[in-house]
Amino acid sequence: MKKLVMSVMIFASSFSVVAADDFASFDVDGNGAISIEEAATNEALSEQFKSLDTDGNGELSKDEFASFKGE
Repeated sequence: MKKLVMSVMIFASSFSVVAADDFASFDVDGNGAISIEEAATNEALSEQFKSLDTDGNGELSKDEFASFKGE
């Protein structure tokens, strides 16, 4: 049982790292947000941008980006 719990924890933590890396790869200017111009480098993100931008400020925060469903 301990091995299963440990495996789940490792998987979950590695997923978080991957999600953070994805956000960082889109946030080219490193300002902590993804602009519509930065999102344009990915067709799926560009298509979902308006629905992901829940506060309507024209940028995606890390929390908003977390809802992104890639290819």
